[in-house]
Amino acid sequence: MEHYRRAIAQAVKPGDSVVDLGCGFAPLGLMALRAGAGQVWGIDSTDAIAIARETVDRAGLGDRYHCLRENSFRAQLPERVDVLLCDHVGYFGIDYGIGPMLADARTRMLKPGGTILPGAVALHVAGVQSAACRSVTDEWTAPSIPADFGWLKEYSANTKRAVTLASGEIATTPDQLLTLDLTDDIADNLQGEVELVAAAGGQLDGLAGWFECTLVPGISMTNSPLDSRRIDRNQAFFPFAASLPVAAGDRIRVAMNLRHDSNIYSWSARNLRSGERRRQSTVRAAILSPDDLTAPDQRLAALGPRARAGRIVADYADGTRTFREVEDAVRRDHPGLMPSEAELRRFVRAELTRLSR
Repeated sequence: MEHYRRAIAQAVKPGDSVVDLGCGFAPLGLMALRAGAGQVWGIDSTDAIAIARETVDRAGLGDRYHCLRENSFRAQLPERVDVLLCDHVGYFGIDYGIGPMLADARTRMLKPGGTILPGAVALHVAGVQSAACRSVTDEWTAPSIPADFGWLKEYSANTKRAVTLASGEIATTPDQLLTLDLTDDIADNLQGEVELVAAAGGQLDGLAGWFECTLVPGISMTNSPLDSRRIDRNQAFFPFAASLPVAAGDRIRVAMNLRHDSNIYSWSARNLRSGERRRQSTVRAAILSPDDLTAPDQRLAALGPRARAGRIVADYADGTRTFREVEDAVRRDHPGLMPSEAELRRFVRAELTRLSR
């Protein structure tokens, strides 16, 4: 947080208006207020916004911090702001959707010439040799797991994971895969290719990914396992289904395709000496139904059973009934809506809570 504190102190001018996207418990918003911001809007769609509200009230700053419980893409502010803040860099820079989030907010919420923090993020990759990471990839074939579930290794080997890597587990030279300017539009589909060099003979169990994030000019932060000043945050691990053998000095060509708007990642590595290759994709780890595989322009739009039940509940939420009165009315008029009366009441109350937010 110290990196953000210094960056916000540099970026926020006295009286500035600020929006904190995905604000969580409001640490960045509090920093902005203490740096001199006149007003801050904190936007978060989760229960964290309630903690943010209580926190700023206890700090005596509730009159200048405005909490919006909403998805940032649907949130609307009464005015445009001077500064956009967001800490959704995840552990590989783009995994928490910071690109689309900032692009939307820049278009709708930021004054012309306003400041975006962070301003840029660079994505770095390297080869990994790690017994712990290999164990995680092979977890479904461990002796303690019934053999019937061994086929799930295919899913495990195509899943991006958050791990904590030691510098000694980085088995190749690192390289910068991509640099993204967060103050400008970012393509939905990102592609990068680098060539890594194996440090010693052995095997690569997958690829490590981390970020270097420029908050403001002169202030950056990284979660690189090779940097002694790194922040306390995981790195990304992109496994190989089978380890890739390497000799010292082998050149490894790595390519990655990142569909960051939908969190789809594909990665490949080829040993240029041996020609041996590994290819993985999170698409292979997705549980897809036949409907999921149907093209959107061919799939018929129809409400499922839960949505139809939700529509029934919504029709009773006309502003004249209490939650209990709606529960009683639905139970009376639609007794078979759920398998039991207890579940019907739970469903109605959950739907009303969701609809009234």
